Amino acid sequence: MKHFKMRRLLSSFLVTTLFLSGCGLFGESDTETDSENAVNSDENLSDESGSDEPSDEATDEENSEDDEAEIDQDLTVWFPKLENTLLDYKGDGNEFAPFTRYPQFVKEDSLQMVESTAGTDVVTVYNYSDDEIKESFVRAETYFREDFVDTGLESEQGNFQIILQKPLELGHSWESPDGSTSEITDVSVNKDLPLGSIEAIEVTRQYENNSETIDYYGKDIGLIEQIFKSDDDTITVTSTLSTQAADTPEAFPITVYSIDDQALGLDKSTVTMELETNEPARLAMAEILKGQTPDTEESQILKESTEINFMYLRQDGVVHVDFSTDLSAMNAGSGIEAMTLQGIVNTIGDYYHVDEVLLTLDNEPYESGHILLNEGETWPVDYGNVNQ
Repeated sequence: MKHFKMRRLLSSFLVTTLFLSGCGLFGESDTETDSENAVNSDENLSDESGSDEPSDEATDEENSEDDEAEIDQDLTVWFPKLENTLLDYKGDGNEFAPFTRYPQFVKEDSLQMVESTAGTDVVTVYNYSDDEIKESFVRAETYFREDFVDTGLESEQGNFQIILQKPLELGHSWESPDGSTSEITDVSVNKDLPLGSIEAIEVTRQYENNSETIDYYGKDIGLIEQIFKSDDDTITVTSTLSTQAADTPEAFPITVYSIDDQALGLDKSTVTMELETNEPARLAMAEILKGQTPDTEESQILKESTEINFMYLRQDGVVHVDFSTDLSAMNAGSGIEAMTLQGIVNTIGDYYHVDEVLLTLDNEPYESGHILLNEGETWPVDYGNVNQ
């Protein structure tokens, strides 16, 4: 639907026909003077009454056009790459209406965001170009931090949405690969939120099943409100931004499995891993396993000199974690070494919600005086020796 504007300029000129009559009582010069004065008077009247002033309608249309011309065309203004900011949305309509959003990784041309509801955590990667912002990766049930742009894990979804597209003007519409159609339906909305009055643009998205969402993108904030309506208007779900907490890390609960005092089994303890935007999980995981974070001093598994070189989820559902070579230099018997490795595998496997972990040392198979793993051999998560 295109929004057209018409401009109309009204002009009028007053034309007066002068009827002069003479009865022979006036001379010729007087008649000419009177005629000249009459013409001058008419010209002045014409200037006053027909001065090319625009009508009220034209003025309103010009103001509307000016307002539209002032819409910032920088897409990052309306969908910014925030860092270290927790966005909390209150909701109404069902149990999944409230949710939080957190920016996990910010790059020059992409933003990885996690959205957490009562049901699941969904990670989405948004790609930024000069003309549009669109999804390029979507993965549900993702309760761990991973840079999916770098690891190259395939998306669980192939049909993506285009979030915003230029030109940002009333009536502009576009189709997304998922079959939905979006249209900019307002460019000058002021939404009253707990944060205050926010300037926003309105985007209405129609889906193939005739349901729709109305998204409001606030200046320098991003999504500030989302309204979902079912095809028959019997269901309405509203999610509205309530707080924006800057300088806030993302928190993950971690269960650490460490050898007990008698070296007979594994004790488990729950700690919190805190990650800011662009922080990889491997560094924080190494600190936790070394007992260098609060509440982990008594559950140290790694030596202080041991580092995690890389850690990521493979496409086959196995986590590959590569340590520095001094991991194998434990100076312990085979039983203690095996139990230590089991504690590491259980801790990392729990974090990723997987059943198998591939342990390597500087990208070579794990090898020590007691334990030798073959190329590609994995270590299973096992809770058989965990103390209750």
